[in-house]
Amino acid sequence: DKEWLKDVDKFSLQNSLKDLDKAYKNFFSGKGYPKFKSKKDNRKSYRTNYTNNNIEFLDKWIKVPKLGKLKIRDKLKPQGRILSATITQVPSRKYYISLCCTDIEVKKLESTNKNIGIDLGIKDFAITSDEAIIENPKYLQKSLNKLAILQRKLSRKSKGSSNRNKARIKVARLFEKISNQREDFLQKLSTMLIKEYNIICMEDLQVKNMVRNHKLARSIVDVSW
Repeated sequence: DKEWLKDVDKFSLQNSLKDLDKAYKNFFSGKGYPKFKSKKDNRKSYRTNYTNNNIEFLDKWIKVPKLGKLKIRDKLKPQGRILSATITQVPSRKYYISLCCTDIEVKKLESTNKNIGIDLGIKDFAITSDEAIIENPKYLQKSLNKLAILQRKLSRKSKGSSNRNKARIKVARLFEKISNQREDFLQKLSTMLIKEYNIICMEDLQVKNMVRNHKLARSIVDVSW
């Protein structure tokens, strides 16, 4: 009756129970109610543990328990010792694998003895205390026309149809592209700043409260501080 359990990675089952236990402990300590994970969710993931070389890199492939060899696009091998791997399917129907590693050598940056203050904004992403202006890339605003077209096409498709699912994936892929552009911009900017300055001071904005202003909400979300 439960033969299907043999087809599933045992660590994923154990980790799902551990996550459930942690969620209920957080609930009883007053941190919030557990979020139900439905099989209908557009984002799915599971976590497996590393033991006896069950997770292994083989040139352009990665071997994981039960799934076997999976072709990967990134040829970079992880540093340190692998603890676990999380495989995720995002709404765009792409799959990602993220590795949790330990014993990683972290190189200490050289001191520059330079300090800077940063004033965040909407028109410009930020203005620094040395009067440098960091432009707002406005990735969402640049994609609004294309997004509107895709969302109109999606709304015209019959619910439950394969054509609607294809249209939904196109919308999800555009949102994913915008998210990746923001992430790339922020990572490159933050890396540049920490390499150049010892101390960085910036205001602590309450973004959740700010987006309640509907006139500014889209611009605040787009700037992605």
